Amino acid sequence: MRGTRAALLLLLASLLPAVSLAQRPAPPARHVVLISIDGLRPDYYLPSASRLTKTPVLDALRARGSWAEGVVGVFPSLTYPSHTSIVTGVRPALHGVVQNTAFAPGGGGSWFFESSVLKVPTLWDTAREAGLTTAGISWPVTVGAPIDYLLPETNQAPRDSTWLDLMRRQSTPGLVDAVVERLGGFEPDANRDYVQRDRFSTAAASVIIERHRPNLLLIHLVEADTAQHQRGPNSPQAVAAMARIDASIGTILQSIEAAGMTASTAVVITGDHGFYRVHSAFQPNVVLREAGLIEVDGAGAVTSWQAMAHRAAIRLKDPSDAALAARVEQLFGDLADGRYKGLFRVVARDEIAARGGDPEALLFLEPSEGYTTAAGMTGEFLVSSARHGDHGYTPDAPAMHTGLIAAGAGIQRGIGMPLARQIDIGPTVARLLGLTLPRAEGVAMVGLLERQK
Repeated sequence: MRGTRAALLLLLASLLPAVSLAQRPAPPARHVVLISIDGLRPDYYLPSASRLTKTPVLDALRARGSWAEGVVGVFPSLTYPSHTSIVTGVRPALHGVVQNTAFAPGGGGSWFFESSVLKVPTLWDTAREAGLTTAGISWPVTVGAPIDYLLPETNQAPRDSTWLDLMRRQSTPGLVDAVVERLGGFEPDANRDYVQRDRFSTAAASVIIERHRPNLLLIHLVEADTAQHQRGPNSPQAVAAMARIDASIGTILQSIEAAGMTASTAVVITGDHGFYRVHSAFQPNVVLREAGLIEVDGAGAVTSWQAMAHRAAIRLKDPSDAALAARVEQLFGDLADGRYKGLFRVVARDEIAARGGDPEALLFLEPSEGYTTAAGMTGEFLVSSARHGDHGYTPDAPAMHTGLIAAGAGIQRGIGMPLARQIDIGPTVARLLGLTLPRAEGVAMVGLLERQK
């Protein structure tokens, strides 16, 4: 009798995982397409009599889904830190991508293309562990990532090959050629035209969706960022870029329909940062050079340094040098409180830490709208800016907010959020797929999601 009872208990125990799995509710969405529009501002899609952009596809998605009036990003509000926070749910200090590029004295640091720099799990890691298929197109920090269908963002102007050949080496075998065939041809370095680069990415999304139907697809569209840097937000060039991006999203939705995925797909549209209008730039390295903390040769190359700017961040060669730290803090503090008062402020180490920013930075310069920073070491501290739009600031001001629209499977209709957080996007996408994003600081935006029965 005891033997029979023991055998029965063992049988029941072996069945428990299967019963639990059978009782687990189906995920709200079988597929999620996450589209990042680089430089998306909320005023590009929110209804307003003064709105300049014409984006009928985004308008239709918002009408049948939910949206945010703004998304507060991470610090600094740069493309690579922000995109990494989207897919990890953590701030830059934790995921490790604290700037677009690695620091190199004198400039020229390499971009964070390689996924090996990531310190925490991503959406694609979590989906893969659950047996789901993934795709990534022009998404930052994905070279070498374990993504099933991958076309990473990589060096746009390689020295030893064409961009197309580099993409063939770094992408899923055969995928680049399938996209070229879809387009009827693509010049090897046509990607340097950002309109063409987005055209390539859009065709890639169509190929992957129609042929492979991935559970998770990430795509990064870049043209609006370039237009706003060159001409400023809401410029005619930015408005035209948004119209083309809107059409690209329409093409992706058509591919979702052609693949028979519409009813089971959630589409999430977001961005990485907003944009300030700018006209002038501060050159912090000029101040450091004049103070004797940077030395250059006759050609302008750095020969020695004690403190140096990495974009708006100021770094020390010896972070433990308290006297040097105090001197540099006073240098920029005096300027911010003196003749440049109101034009920039100093973001100190305690605020950087509270915002989850670069732990190796002594301080950041935070220009007011109208101003940015530049890397020059000669001339004046304040110079005319070649750019007419910029980002990289603290993410709190409305002009620095990015956007969010979500529609489709698992998404409620008609929910307008006053503000969302960028670190909550990844956990929300994970929840849609029935997953949990490990180590996330953010939380799922449950108010946007349909209640599961």
